[in-house]
Parts: sequence; structure tokens; C-alpha cells
Amino acid sequence: MKLRFILLMTILSHSLYALDFDLEMGTGLFYTGAKGKIDYVEESFQGSYANTALQTSGQFYIWGDLDTHIEYWPKMRFEYLHISADGDSTAHLESSIQEIQELIEKLAPLGLNDKTWNSHLQHNIFDFTLYYEYFEKSAWPSLGLGLGYKYFNYIYIMDIDLVPGLQFGDRDDSGAPLLFFTSRYEATSMNMGFQADGKVYVFGDSEMYDWQVKMDLMFPLDEKTTAGLEFGYRDQFFHLQGDDVEKVTGNMRYKGLFVGAVITFK
Repeated sequence: MKLRFILLMTILSHSLYALDFDLEMGTGLFYTGAKGKIDYVEESFQGSYANTALQTSGQFYIWGDLDTHIEYWPKMRFEYLHISADGDSTAHLESSIQEIQELIEKLAPLGLNDKTWNSHLQHNIFDFTLYYEYFEKSAWPSLGLGLGYKYFNYIYIMDIDLVPGLQFGDRDDSGAPLLFFTSRYEATSMNMGFQADGKVYVFGDSEMYDWQVKMDLMFPLDEKTTAGLEFGYRDQFFHLQGDDVEKVTGNMRYKGLFVGAVITFK
């Protein structure tokens, strides 16, 4: 999947190079852990995967920002983040079906409930944003406002070692609209840029936000192309609840430093 996104962005950059577009792209690693709680509820079964504390290495991300220079047409930004985490989770299971509940109670002395089990999480997060940016050419920081959509899918698995091959977990996908804001200041004499971005979900019962601050160092390669490095901090939080979800509630948070490479075509 990572290779497909890199190839897509590379092909797009070459096809737009000769046209009147501004295209910025970046890719790198996000150094984060994964902490939170996931609850799974349906008519006959309730599972609480609490106190998850999963560890990650650098997590892959890629983004692209396109300005078409068409009057009244918004800028477009695409972002992708992949989270792969392993660690420990504490399970608490209940069932309204008598036979299943009796089995849970029989296994209780062996430590089925409220015991730490090895767990694994895969989380793919996609963002697509349309926004307008103002004061780009001024001596003050620019200001951008827009609307975005965050789509994500995940797989969560907990290995229960009491029975060989026994696992609890869930897989699902969902999405939500988000309000978006951005602000950027460029110190051209030093080839430096400073930027802050934020996304907030305010339309339903759930709570979600995603914000980051970064600094980049950019150097010209030719008249139309610059390249450099970006460094920053990101905090992304999901709290899914209420009418926004069907069976899975809970929260998960990813926060930490990121570092990547950036290239622009103008």
C-alpha cells in the first residue's frame, strides 16, 4: 500500500509539472505509541478491551497539497497515515447468552477476565480536505479554513492463550466530516517555514481532533522545484460514541514527533 501511494504521487507530480499548478508533497515517519480503550457491544456479547498500551516504531505517512490557481476553486489536500502497533491489553468479557456467560465464568479462575493479553492493532487513516487560504503573500502568517473528511479502517486482535488459536477482536471502518484550519509563515531569507494545522469533529456525538505543528527547511533545485525536510509534532485523538457508531465505542490516541522529506513543484 505504501508503494502504491508513492507511485501515485510521483506520477501525479510529473503529469502536472508543465501546467500551472502548485503541488507540494511530503512523506516520512511518525513516532507514536497507541493508548486507549475499545468496547465491542452487540445483543448477545459485550467485550471491553481496556487499558491498551501498544508500542510502535516509526509509522509511515504521506501527504499532498494541490493549488490549481483556478479562481474561486479551493486548494486540495490528501493525507494518509498507517498505524501498526503491538503490546498488551486487558480484557473484560460478558454475554447475555447463558451458555457463553457460563463458559466465561468457568474460565475466570484461569484468568480470562481482567488479565493482560498480547494484542495487535492495524489502523489506516485517510484525510481529504478542501480549503481556502488567505494572506499568503503578506508579511503575516497565512490563514486557511475549510472542510475535510476523515476515513479510517482498523483491525484489532487480542490473543487469548488459554485456548490455542482463541482470539477476540474486531475490524471495522468509518468516516466523519471535519472542520479544518491551517496557518503558515515563511521566512524566505532563511529558507524556513512554520506551519500549524488542525481538524475538529463537531457534527455528532463523537469527539475527534487532529492537530500538528511543524517546521520545514526548503532549498531550490531549479526555477520550479524545491526540496527539503520537515520536523514536527502531531496529536490525533478518536473518541467514538453515541449515534455515530453501531457496535464499537471507545477511544484511541496517537501523539508524537514526525520527520519527513518534502518536495514542491510551482
